[in-house]
Amino acid sequence: GLCTNCGTALAGPFCSGCGTPANSSAKSHGEGWGALTSEFVSRPKSDGILAVTISFLRHPIQTILRLTDDPAYQSHWSFLTACVGAQLTLVYVALPRLYSALFGMPDAANSSAVITNEIVQYVGMAILTPIQFYVCRALGSIRRTPMSYVKLCVLSVSYGSLLSISIALIYFAIVLADKKAGSILELDEVWQALALVTMAAVLTFVTATHRRFWGMSWPIATAVTIGAAAMSWLVVYPGLQALVEQAKIGETIGNLLG
Repeated sequence: GLCTNCGTALAGPFCSGCGTPANSSAKSHGEGWGALTSEFVSRPKSDGILAVTISFLRHPIQTILRLTDDPAYQSHWSFLTACVGAQLTLVYVALPRLYSALFGMPDAANSSAVITNEIVQYVGMAILTPIQFYVCRALGSIRRTPMSYVKLCVLSVSYGSLLSISIALIYFAIVLADKKAGSILELDEVWQALALVTMAAVLTFVTATHRRFWGMSWPIATAVTIGAAAMSWLVVYPGLQALVEQAKIGETIGNLLG
């Protein structure tokens, strides 16, 4: 038979194209853009955040492909929320306060930056994901549904947050060691080097996952990844960041929340 969701020929209990159960009806399983609503309003299952985190750190590409194709795993939104929240809280609140406490400096924590960057992250994903989906669908050889790609993107951003957490902790350790040694390092250069390493790791990860997920060649997957990165890092996110900061949305929400 054929999958009721995407039309792929069935050869097992789940569709190889979108992961829909073979005995599922089109009405009982939504994989179109409208299914996003149910992702947010439905109660998430046990997310297994620690187990997924460890798996990502050990085998990132295998983990994201396995979870994306696993219809039983529906905790990707809660995992994203946990990862992004932890990353931004660590960078803008926890580490600055720890540094201030260790060296008697004024408190440099910026809780409004956490809210601002969360808004930018989620709105940016909402803008970029549909564009990337149709580009990848046109260039890839494997048929995928919108929701399966949303899941891949959500997990990709989550992995990026995990990398950022690791880099932030490494940089903080270097700062502490440099402070103890008498400030012998150019910390700006150290941060730039770590940022480049993170960027290269993210680009490699996204290229490899898109190549396998969409059935692309390496050149096409690389071109798609670089194009998406350029749009994200040079246009969409900087523009949203400037807009949100100018409107002082983060500060306003932060004040309302106390």
